[in-house]
Amino acid sequence: MTELFEKRNVDAYTDSLAAYMPSGRLFSAKDVKDTNFRKLLRGMAGELFHANGLLRDYSTEILPDTTVEFIGEWERAVGIPDSCFTGAGTLNERRRDILIKLAALGTQTAEDFEQLAAIFGITVNVLSGNDPLAANAVIGDTDKEKRFTIVVQYTSIVGFDYEFNFPFGLDDNTFLNCVLSRFKPANCRLLFEGV
Repeated sequence: MTELFEKRNVDAYTDSLAAYMPSGRLFSAKDVKDTNFRKLLRGMAGELFHANGLLRDYSTEILPDTTVEFIGEWERAVGIPDSCFTGAGTLNERRRDILIKLAALGTQTAEDFEQLAAIFGITVNVLSGNDPLAANAVIGDTDKEKRFTIVVQYTSIVGFDYEFNFPFGLDDNTFLNCVLSRFKPANCRLLFEGV
């Protein structure tokens, strides 16, 4: 991650303040080490150094994937805990849950659902209930029911390099099924099937 605020020391801030002072006899002591005026500038530079440190900490803490201090605020902002996310676990798990909730906020299309599943290392096909490839999932449904059905076909489960494990399967109790069900449109039902 690129640092938003350059790390500097008190002497560098003192030099910066001195550089902004006008030239001339009145301000000639700005560059002389042990003068009272240079000490005044150094005192002001100490506060700039402190403020820069706070800004550097804030720029790290405000990001959900690096926060420690604001983890609770991020969880409240995205609605954790809920029926899928408990708000418990390690710091990395809690950060991951926040990122998943943020990623899922814009989930609307079949491709969005497929990309959300890809976060977990799982390949799925997301189809409309009217799609001929979804025929096995919607046997006996009316055309109206098919129109408001989203079929998630698990095509493969692959490994991934995260530090956490999820219980996966094809039943409706899995974590991914819960997440996909949570972000589906309210007027649709979601069916899961293995291929």
